[in-house]
Amino acid sequence: MEERTKLTAHAYTRRKFLALSAAGTAATALAACGASATTSTNTPAAATKPAAAATAAGPAPTATNVPQSLGVTAPAGAAGTTGTAPAGSAVAAAPQPTKPANLADKQILRYVDVEPPTFDPQVGSSPYNMPQMFEGLVTINWTNDQIEPAHAASYQANADATVWTFKLRPGLKWSDGTPLTAKDFEYAVKRVADPKVASKYTAAVENLKNSAEIAKGTLPLDQLGVKALDDSTVEFTLTSPTPFFPLLASTWSYFATPRHIIEKFGDKWLEAGNVVGSGPYMLKEWKHDQLQAFEINPNYWGAKPIVTRVECKIFPDSSYLQQGLAAYENDEVDTAQVQSSDYDRALKDAKLSKEMKGYPGSSTFMVHWDATNKPTSDVKVRQALALGFDRQSLIDVVLKKYYIDAPTVLPPDISGYNPQAALTGGVAKAKQLMADAGFANGQGWPADFTIEYAANATIKLVLEYLQAQWKQNLGIDVKLDSRESKAAVEYRVSRKTQPFNGIFGQWGSDYGDPFNWHNFLFTSKNEFWPSHWKNDEFDSIVEKAKGMTDKDARAKQYQMAEQILVQEAAHLPLYHGQSFFVIKPGLQGIYHPAILGGVPRGKYAYFAK
Repeated sequence: MEERTKLTAHAYTRRKFLALSAAGTAATALAACGASATTSTNTPAAATKPAAAATAAGPAPTATNVPQSLGVTAPAGAAGTTGTAPAGSAVAAAPQPTKPANLADKQILRYVDVEPPTFDPQVGSSPYNMPQMFEGLVTINWTNDQIEPAHAASYQANADATVWTFKLRPGLKWSDGTPLTAKDFEYAVKRVADPKVASKYTAAVENLKNSAEIAKGTLPLDQLGVKALDDSTVEFTLTSPTPFFPLLASTWSYFATPRHIIEKFGDKWLEAGNVVGSGPYMLKEWKHDQLQAFEINPNYWGAKPIVTRVECKIFPDSSYLQQGLAAYENDEVDTAQVQSSDYDRALKDAKLSKEMKGYPGSSTFMVHWDATNKPTSDVKVRQALALGFDRQSLIDVVLKKYYIDAPTVLPPDISGYNPQAALTGGVAKAKQLMADAGFANGQGWPADFTIEYAANATIKLVLEYLQAQWKQNLGIDVKLDSRESKAAVEYRVSRKTQPFNGIFGQWGSDYGDPFNWHNFLFTSKNEFWPSHWKNDEFDSIVEKAKGMTDKDARAKQYQMAEQILVQEAAHLPLYHGQSFFVIKPGLQGIYHPAILGGVPRGKYAYFAK
């Protein structure tokens, strides 16, 4: 997940990382991302998990039959324990706690975000508020960080994880009462691959059979590897072993979308009054650039939420964190993110400091260079830029220990993390590299060299620091150009066939696997950021690694890939994400998991007296 949302709440508002590797560990490691080691000693502790909001309703899911040899992690067992389902067995999903006592009379959750560039699950590259009203076959339970069935009652893989079959719960309905069937999931997933839909996240379906041929136009869309076998069964056929597919299926690209509404309303299908969903809430209001409001979906298959209304107040991209904290202090919202520039003030404030909690994340913030456009077409220049600043001062002084240093790309909690891949030599090495490239003391450096970024106060501070460091240490001038979120996305997409100098961008894990990083972002086939960098060895390594079922051997493959990625320096990692939120006393059930945990979900929340 990326772009402006990933720049702030969506990318680095994480708490715990769901360590489900593609080859899967036998037990799921629910380790925090190291906040205590990277923040100041007076940093508020990460939030403990409150009780879930409500008792589960409807038939209990029967979980997954998964070949044990693949090491795929199955849904949680009883009492929240984890385990791996042996072949031919099933592990029941964790039971939900009972409804909490002493509830407040008013149950309206208010928080802050930005206007989403799109609210279409099959188009967007970030979920925003989509999970309030849409849902997939499986989901990650935020109360225990476990993958578990959602619209599916069960799912299973064949022996080599190339075919995954999901059985739907009986009696599923859209919020308007229309039956929801396996055909809705087939339709939704095919929309991602449909050129007419213009998805920004087509890599979500690249593992499905025939996706490459469909993208090239050599096969029709109906040949994509997803098929409703009947109204209650949907089957996915993969191009190679994909033991992490349930994680992929939990992302927003695989949410069901209502064909009958899309065909009726066309481009207006997502407007309030038109759209229907299958999640715990329905969209009741969307005052663009002001408010999205959700109310309980009476046809939701699961537990009825305690929070009766969810209100997301919308502020401009460039100032929504600042305005969100101000709204929190004025009692206009119930929770808000504390941006790094407000962190010191919040720590010193007697009230805010008591209400602030820290949440480590699974994300990396980077500058992406055009590897085919001078001067960054020269790897020596790219390496010099990576070494030509003081990292410790960036973290300690500029970012005030709010974030975590990232000398390599993968976050520490992703399999394949390789700290030994980091470039070494510091500023002295950077000067020598720049001289070797023909830019000694900045002589001959292009006067119009520019880094583009989505408007954000923290990113501006970071880039201004780099700008000053590169001037001081390397003698080069770097310009900065900010854009609003939507314009920044459009610019990034347009660079696929156009030259540029640098783009600030970031990535937060959509699911806990290195495939979502190396294969998804950096291969010459995908190249999410248009750096135009191509390395055949890197491509070969990650292609081989993606379907490996030996988790240790697979991790080593991704470590090799990380070494190449960092040394080639087409993507300059700066820091890993971490966030702090203030939460009103009495508000419970607020979770910010390491992955996709930026926006609070109403179905878990409740207010106590």
